[in-house]
Amino acid sequence: MKSNNFKYIAHRGIFNKEDIPENSMVAFENALRKGYAIEIDVNMTKDGYIVVFHDNSLKRMTGIKNDITTLTLSEVRKLKLLGTENKIPTFEEVLLLVSGKVPILIEVKPNVKYKELIEKLINILNKYNGKYSIQSFDPRIVYWLKKNTPHILRGQISSKNIREVKSRILKIVLGKMVFNVITKPNFISYQYLSIDKKFYQKQKRKNRDVIAWTLRSKEEYEKIKDCCDMVIFENESTIQ
Repeated sequence: MKSNNFKYIAHRGIFNKEDIPENSMVAFENALRKGYAIEIDVNMTKDGYIVVFHDNSLKRMTGIKNDITTLTLSEVRKLKLLGTENKIPTFEEVLLLVSGKVPILIEVKPNVKYKELIEKLINILNKYNGKYSIQSFDPRIVYWLKKNTPHILRGQISSKNIREVKSRILKIVLGKMVFNVITKPNFISYQYLSIDKKFYQKQKRKNRDVIAWTLRSKEEYEKIKDCCDMVIFENESTIQ
């Protein structure tokens, strides 16, 4: 994201727990109106459409127990986010809304069909004129980007404790980002709790920017602001 010059990145847009769901068009409109870069999550439906949605499971946001990868786009479009009238948007709808007004930080969710997902994503982005960067927890996706689209800024997301990973050894491997030797990310997106000046300086020596995720209070921001280049935040009060 370094070339985009946006320090503050709105996590899944500017949303609340009442009537503006995360990763919804209205949440993105809020972020656009305030001029923030936007972080979004992308996954793929059963019939190969890219949608903007964070979880694999639809339960938390829609009350449906299915995984989003098991439904078609038509089925997904019938669902309501948190009981509101907001729907799960397609990736192309979000790009049309943003239209280059602010940079977009795109997180590609791990997917068993990750190659198909990333190839379709790039095909869509090839027609987009705005600024964007792509990141993922999955080193295979970061490596694919290095090999096939080296001109696109790519980032490795990590943490010292990745909850979705059960294997202790794999947690350590991913937490230490040992695959960076091969994937060579342009930036590191790391959980703010695990970032300090030593970590930051190490990444800067490797000419990598550091993005801290996800800050939810002013106190968290004050502790981390000198140890990162950008922050992914929720709640505007965090950065004001």
